[in-house]
Amino acid sequence: MPVTTSLWTSEQGLTVTGCGNQMLLRAPLTAFFSSRQCPGAAIRAAMDWALQQARSRQPVVSGFHSPLEQSVLKVLLQARCPVVAVLARPVAGARLPPEWAEPMTQDRMAVVSAATIAGRLTEELAASRNQWVAQLASQIVVAHASPGGRLEGLCEEWRTSGRAISWLA
Repeated sequence: MPVTTSLWTSEQGLTVTGCGNQMLLRAPLTAFFSSRQCPGAAIRAAMDWALQQARSRQPVVSGFHSPLEQSVLKVLLQARCPVVAVLARPVAGARLPPEWAEPMTQDRMAVVSAATIAGRLTEELAASRNQWVAQLASQIVVAHASPGGRLEGLCEEWRTSGRAISWLA
């Protein structure tokens, strides 16, 4: 899917490049995070939460990278819930999944990035992307953060800075 990008400014004053529905960045966004590996209880809780979000049409922002985040994205897109996907690489030149084309043309999706250099996804790039996701959001929801993992460290950083985090499991 060819991508035409432009420079956007979020409600919080963050500058990103993006495509899709720019107005989603003006809405209160709920950030969703999950570690790559998580217990069954977290998976069940996240899927229930995704259905709740879909019913409420509350826009969700995430990197949608971990397997659980990808599953949540599928539920949200199928339910026609608005979403903002944050890439860890520049949007310009990115090959976006074909299933994102319809939600983007129907103004239900935006794809954004603050990254300026394309490259392999590293832990550092993922952490930077997750920081941007949290900054774009008015609230943060975490399905599971693996003990000792990068996401757990970010959650502690956000909590210390005064951000409230809702834990699903």
